[in-house]
Amino acid sequence: MSYLEHWSLREKPFEELCDTRFFFESDDHREALDRLLYVVHDRNMNMGLLTGEVGSGKTITKNVFLSSLSHHDFEVIGFENVHFPFTDILYDIIKRVAFRDIRAESTDGLLPPRGDRYLLISRFKEMVDTLVFAEKRHLVLVFDEAQQMSAETIDAIKSLTNISSETINYMTIFLVGQPELREKIRALPQVNQRIFLRFHLNNLDYDNTVKYIQHRLRVAGLTERSIFSGPAHEYIFRTTGGVPREINRLCKLALTFAFAHELPEVSREDLKVILEDLEKHS
Repeated sequence: MSYLEHWSLREKPFEELCDTRFFFESDDHREALDRLLYVVHDRNMNMGLLTGEVGSGKTITKNVFLSSLSHHDFEVIGFENVHFPFTDILYDIIKRVAFRDIRAESTDGLLPPRGDRYLLISRFKEMVDTLVFAEKRHLVLVFDEAQQMSAETIDAIKSLTNISSETINYMTIFLVGQPELREKIRALPQVNQRIFLRFHLNNLDYDNTVKYIQHRLRVAGLTERSIFSGPAHEYIFRTTGGVPREINRLCKLALTFAFAHELPEVSREDLKVILEDLEKHS
């Protein structure tokens, strides 16, 4: 019998993948998503800030948000790696938009020089004019792990919001990152004043921890049976602090352990054995 057959599942429920099907709408995550959508559909709020502790679900919330935006109305560009100078980021934005519909082995000769800030900004303005007036679309830029960005780069990115008409903002920019990003933004008054949305994702409480585990199991194909006992749920919450990434890690280990030992359910005692074994080998 395979792992999935043992648990009556179609797929593994606690993998470290940002699969939007597994997005769990706690009150916090639902509110974060609603606020992000409100800001971008308003089109005149400049910038938004989403923060949360490591493993709190920022990235999957961001992915659900981006996947819900119509490509007919929005040009969406996301950055997972932001540890680059402003000119490199601007070059990448232009390149992605300019060549979104064609394949080219080399595009360097068709773009402004990567390090020429003046020419890059000029080309960017032309590109945004086309998006807004010819295509009737709004540009959305999302920078993940933005706490890694230098203050200089954040300030330069903020300056892109100056590109607008008297009645229309051409773009909305979102910064997503860990709690220290809030302090970095507060230290940049001109950026701070452009932030219309501020939301911090908290960890899950006990009830939502249980619902989170059950939700992921249902998405993975579980129907009627129970896998974790009541005391096991309590132990998971107490040891993970309600951090989604830590919940995934412990539950994945628990299902693997229980399958290997042909157990029909995961108990509190099973979880204690797993954590004690991890501590021995850490």
